[in-house]
Amino acid sequence: MFADGSQCLSRHLCCQTLNGSQFQQETNSLRFNSTLCHSINGVNIPFREPVLKKYDVVTCIAPLFGNEQWQQALFAAHIYKKYGSHMHLYIRSMVSTVYDLLRIYVDEVCWSVKDGVRTTKGIGKILGKQESASYIAFMDLDDVLIPRLADSYLEEFAHLFHSMPNVAYIHYEKENTRLDVAMHSNKFTLRAMLSTIQFEKVSETGKMVANPLYVNHTWIHHPTYVTEGMDRYTVPNHLNAITHLKHMHLIADGTHKKFSSAPAYRPNTPNQISEKPLLSKRHIDELQLDFERMSSKPEVARIFPTLPRRFIYREVIDQCFEDTYYKYHYSGNVKELKCPGPDRCLFPRGIPCYNSVAKFHSVANSSRLNIHFATDESFKEENGCLP
Repeated sequence: MFADGSQCLSRHLCCQTLNGSQFQQETNSLRFNSTLCHSINGVNIPFREPVLKKYDVVTCIAPLFGNEQWQQALFAAHIYKKYGSHMHLYIRSMVSTVYDLLRIYVDEVCWSVKDGVRTTKGIGKILGKQESASYIAFMDLDDVLIPRLADSYLEEFAHLFHSMPNVAYIHYEKENTRLDVAMHSNKFTLRAMLSTIQFEKVSETGKMVANPLYVNHTWIHHPTYVTEGMDRYTVPNHLNAITHLKHMHLIADGTHKKFSSAPAYRPNTPNQISEKPLLSKRHIDELQLDFERMSSKPEVARIFPTLPRRFIYREVIDQCFEDTYYKYHYSGNVKELKCPGPDRCLFPRGIPCYNSVAKFHSVANSSRLNIHFATDESFKEENGCLP
């Protein structure tokens, strides 16, 4: 598979297989003797090895652009670590101090960071981890799934998939929440953030968890095709749903008006809901202790005072997406819809950012095949985030 997740079709080899290990076996004899596909304008199409390290659960986060919301990142990092998921980030652009913080977390909290020049989202993530992960979840950074049906992601997903052998992927609805977060890093605690979560009784389009044996490509909400005979299961939201950190209220002095030792789980449903809280006090205390362990590290302590106190890019992105997509989507005026994406947005300068950079290559040498790929991918610190 290549940088954009596409399959290789050359004059000598047509790789049309649904199984990553089969694809690998068929190409082993060629891999070390010649390039798998012909070069294009003197540039060899890069072939990526599949990930070999075994993971129970991998959560793939959609490409981040103009990202500055460090509170969300810390929330997600500690939650995914506690409940047993490796977290895989794709970064297109990020405020430098937040990027520096997350690079430290790579070694301490089970996650990995990749440049975001490959924007096919689900395709590359499915294929890259297909041979190594038991289950792959697809989320945005502000969408955090917290297990309710079991004590870990692996146990919850295994319970659902094993009880329905014909299910290729499960779909969780998304519930909007509001919460308070400290604006200043010296006032921030995970305990305070977690304890102020309140459900708004508003549902949005959810996200999915795939069994990679039966799903080979997808976008973040659902695949367009699954293995024949397999199906989808939607988890009723009274059982569990994604906690969407929709409305974060920045608190300047760190004083939280509403505080609960264990936030209630109150999704938008007429069904009876278990009294089990979203997070127990014990789990919140454990998450806070892990945060304190990380924040006490000298390299983290040096970065914390420099973290953003305002979300300039978020305001720009929210307005841009509203103007180009959401106002038409929710009004039913589909003729005016534009494909949503940061490339339609004008990002401000003046803020140090790391941007993913690469050399891009494209070829269309037939009516049925386009190949797009990147080489020399890296991160570069520049004046302002790029879309």
